[in-house]
Amino acid sequence: MVKLRMPGHGQLLKRAEKFLFLTLAAILLVAPLSGCTRQPTSALPPVPIKTIAFLTDYGTKDFYVGAVKGRILQINPEAKIIDITHEVTPYDIHEGAVTLLLAAREFSNDTIFLAIVDPGVGTERRPIAAQTNDNKIFVAPDNGLLTFVFQEFGVKEVRQITNESWMRPGERSYSFHGRDIFGPVAAHLSLGESFSEVGPVITDYATLPISPSKVEDGNLIGQVLWIDQYGNVQVNITGKQAEDAGWVINDRIHIKVGTATPFVAPFVHTYGDVPEGKPLIFQASTDFLEISINMGNMAEFTGAKIGIPVILTKE
Repeated sequence: MVKLRMPGHGQLLKRAEKFLFLTLAAILLVAPLSGCTRQPTSALPPVPIKTIAFLTDYGTKDFYVGAVKGRILQINPEAKIIDITHEVTPYDIHEGAVTLLLAAREFSNDTIFLAIVDPGVGTERRPIAAQTNDNKIFVAPDNGLLTFVFQEFGVKEVRQITNESWMRPGERSYSFHGRDIFGPVAAHLSLGESFSEVGPVITDYATLPISPSKVEDGNLIGQVLWIDQYGNVQVNITGKQAEDAGWVINDRIHIKVGTATPFVAPFVHTYGDVPEGKPLIFQASTDFLEISINMGNMAEFTGAKIGIPVILTKE
């Protein structure tokens, strides 16, 4: 008879401990590797969130600005909204257009600009979205507010906003398109949705009656673009154009503003380069040429108004 020898209790315990050790070791070796290689099947690419730069004449006393931002955040909770200003003089499309240009220069090319100065809200004027040649996007009423960004950045495409699925749900107000149309469209575009979904392409968009400046027979010809609170007069002629025309510091410039009597002023760096009460012309921080009187009011001196022609000639 063959007797089978069964392992004792101590041997069984040792074998169990060894098996458990080897099992845990295998798990520890395999787990980091599998953790490095496995990818969640439901992973989605990150959503491209773009900055929305916001300009209006709404002021900040009332609920308007907050309501537009709230509607944007309903659509894109991660939206980054930068306020340019909400203190454009009410209904002043020209001021809004200048302010928009001067701010837009400083933003990156993937920015979306929400610009609303809209005295014709609710009328037949169209809501539009525009893409400039440097890929900035502007959402605005079709009333000339985009004139100067079009002149400086060029126009790639303008579309009329007709996509109702991008607008505020429910009945829309005739008097608050900022909340109901413009803000929501800017929000959808900030999510990276296709610009082509805005609506049909248009080419008959509105512009203000200020033409780009030009050089003619050695003259720099432009128009009054902006008058600040000091009465300084800026024209839509750039420092680069003056440089190209051969101007250098301390040149004497013959200046004609509208029908006012022409006068001569030096081309200098800043106000204090001439005595108090004397005229000067220089390249302002806006890159446009500014005609001023040191500690005086050039607009009163010349009777300058927005849009008046200006002719500058180096003596």
